[in-house]
Amino acid sequence: MRKFFLVLAAFIGAAGLGLGLCLLGYISYTSLTSFVDREGAVAMSVAFFIGPVVALVCGIVAAIWAARRA
Repeated sequence: MRKFFLVLAAFIGAAGLGLGLCLLGYISYTSLTSFVDREGAVAMSVAFFIGPVVALVCGIVAAIWAARRA
């Protein structure tokens, strides 16, 4: 039971961190390059599709890593 909660915590933590880093990376990119997204389509795709996919991949990788280590 302890291993399950460890893997779950690794998944949730890595997914949150992956989403945060993805959004922070987009914000940094737009700030540094003076990119203007007038329609907001790129920002919405990063926030609602690309970010969650990155978060899911990070979470799965972290969960597999934690399951092998525990």
